Amino acid sequence: MSQLLDAAAEPDAPPVPTQRRHLDWWLIGIVVAALALRLGWVLWVRPDPPVSFVHSGDQFSYWYYGNEIAAGRGYVSYVTHQPTAYYPIGYPALLAALFWFVLHTPIPNDLMLSAELMHVAFGTATVPLVYLIGERLFDRRVALVAAGLYAFYPNAIFEVASLQLETTFVFLCLAALAVIVSHDWSKGLPSRGRLLAFGFTLGLSVLVRPFSVWFLAGLFIAALTVRAGLRKALAVTLVPAAVVVAMSIPWIIRNEIRMHAFVVTSTNTGDTLCLDRNSTAFGGFRFSDHDGCVDPNLPEVPRNAGNTRKAIQFVIHHPGRELLQIARRANFEFAQDHEGIEAVESLGNGPILSGGVRHLLYRAADWYFFVTLSAAVAGLPLLFRREQAPERRLVLVSVVSLVAIPLLLWGNPRFHVPLLPFAALLGAAAALGFAAAVRALVRGEVPERG
Repeated sequence: MSQLLDAAAEPDAPPVPTQRRHLDWWLIGIVVAALALRLGWVLWVRPDPPVSFVHSGDQFSYWYYGNEIAAGRGYVSYVTHQPTAYYPIGYPALLAALFWFVLHTPIPNDLMLSAELMHVAFGTATVPLVYLIGERLFDRRVALVAAGLYAFYPNAIFEVASLQLETTFVFLCLAALAVIVSHDWSKGLPSRGRLLAFGFTLGLSVLVRPFSVWFLAGLFIAALTVRAGLRKALAVTLVPAAVVVAMSIPWIIRNEIRMHAFVVTSTNTGDTLCLDRNSTAFGGFRFSDHDGCVDPNLPEVPRNAGNTRKAIQFVIHHPGRELLQIARRANFEFAQDHEGIEAVESLGNGPILSGGVRHLLYRAADWYFFVTLSAAVAGLPLLFRREQAPERRLVLVSVVSLVAIPLLLWGNPRFHVPLLPFAALLGAAAALGFAAAVRALVRGEVPERG
């Protein structure tokens, strides 16, 4: 895969060395292992579709709206029976397209399995994207180790059997980064074609979850890093930004027509902001029916605006409490990494695993996460080095945005799932760098920087 990408970027590139061909075979093996693990997990657990929001939360909503849109009944709330924009349109629309295709072809009409197989494909495709980004930031050894770490990441495997959007969002984020990071920044700014491709993939991720829109800031900083100047850096950033905006326009128009309101992403922003902001907030999930939020019986659009306003006022008047809540949210978000199993077992057929197996998988997933996350924290300073500076600044801004935005909402283990590929990348770089330093110390050599 990397050979084809390099050949496309450099038509006159020299023949690929034997060592690289050997490493590519390792990558193929890692990707095959990733596919086998994800497919095996899906075929083993085979959860039933969700039956209610009470038991399955957002998964039920995605399932319901995907089916309703596929059937031609539109995006209409199952609570109010009125047009809704409570969730960003990207993931429900993707499920709807998949379900419509399955229902109108000779493919067996197992919609739950089709969604899981889509996740298997996205989750597996993320592995070579980790490799590609790691190769550009560091080297092929780091890229291979990082791809291997992500291929075997327990919670990244568990998530594919759920109806949560994380697997899709992670794939689209990594695809967008791979497009722009794989540019040879030593030769100048990216071409317009590459910027358009970056904007398109980023636009898809923003339609699924808008957290990734801040990747545009990473592009701007990368352009400044190569001394393009403020005007050129801004012009380069505006190209993909325009694509992202253009891709959102049909959704904005739909909301104006159907809901008579200007809604850019979704109307759950207010609920998400206010639910952890009042005197009894504790950092985790609550329903937005307390005094920190407006009347929950208000219509969707004014409720969203009112809750957003109340959340902002709370932060302004209680800055110290907000800092405490950020720490509490971080505790919830990073306390465990087995949430994918909980999501699967909250679906229609309930608990699937025996108590012993569940406990073993919980422990394995959590320890895998804690070890790789610790290594990633140690490797974070590598993103500040001057080597491959534009690429590293891009990834640094991406990581910071994916960490910071959830901490301004509420504590949910799901929110750290997009960080798992970056934990694999930085953890691999830190581990190999430490090993090289130890070997050099033993031999009495000066370790290389990179």
